Amino acid sequence: MSLPPAPPAGWPPSGWPGRPAPAARTTPDWTPGRFHWGDLAVVLAYGALMILGLGLFAAIALDLVPANQEDFQVLDAFRVNLLSYAVLVLLVVAVAWRPLVTSLRVFRTGTWWKILLLPATWFACIVVNVLVLSLLGQAQTSANQAALEEMTTQAPPLLMVLMTVIAAPLVEEYLFRHLLVGKLSRYVNVWVCAVVSILAFTLLHFLGTGGDFDLVETIPYVTLAVAITVSYILMGKSFGYAVLLHMTNNGIAIAMLYLVAPLLPEVPQPVAPTAFLPFLTALVG
Repeated sequence: MSLPPAPPAGWPPSGWPGRPAPAARTTPDWTPGRFHWGDLAVVLAYGALMILGLGLFAAIALDLVPANQEDFQVLDAFRVNLLSYAVLVLLVVAVAWRPLVTSLRVFRTGTWWKILLLPATWFACIVVNVLVLSLLGQAQTSANQAALEEMTTQAPPLLMVLMTVIAAPLVEEYLFRHLLVGKLSRYVNVWVCAVVSILAFTLLHFLGTGGDFDLVETIPYVTLAVAITVSYILMGKSFGYAVLLHMTNNGIAIAMLYLVAPLLPEVPQPVAPTAFLPFLTALVG
């Protein structure tokens, strides 16, 4: 007596009687938790140091910069920023080192393509910036970018790298992605949080202008904010991945400023020798 033929693979379909339903999709084990007092401490510190200017008063009290702001030089602004970021990094590490380290588990799967996506995302931002700015017929260097370019000529390179490539991405990704998207999305739609994050990231880079800036100057910042925010969400809200993506962007930008800008020929004013850098570096966000 012959046996009946075996059913084809995958039959009966999932959910039919006699076949178990597929396992529920689990959320990543690095998903941001709820807000806590440490988050509030970092937000208040950021507001006091970077927005209200407490970092300046602290630098004056420590005799790092002159008390008379009329005597301020580019290097003095660098010292104020370096001091402010040093305090903020210590706070962020103290309250968020565990989610930062845990979220790096995102690389347990698809390791190589996720690593390659870091520079690829930077390159995609450059392409978008070139296309948009070319269509608009403008390639402007923002005051923020110009100040950073000037700092690279005066500040110690190692400290400049530590501030722009390590400290700034860690602090900003904690605030704009880990808090404004990761934790806030427990209460508000994640894409609404994404819009809030992008706007906040962009506008806070122009606080020092008093509103005196061209909207074209915001394009590289919007591009970077969109790229990091979308990547953060698609990577399961991985705080660590967002930090690495931001570090990659700033690292390449700083490398361009240090290694490429000095090789450019001098160009008569009002066209600066680094006028092409908004295309190549995008920004140091």
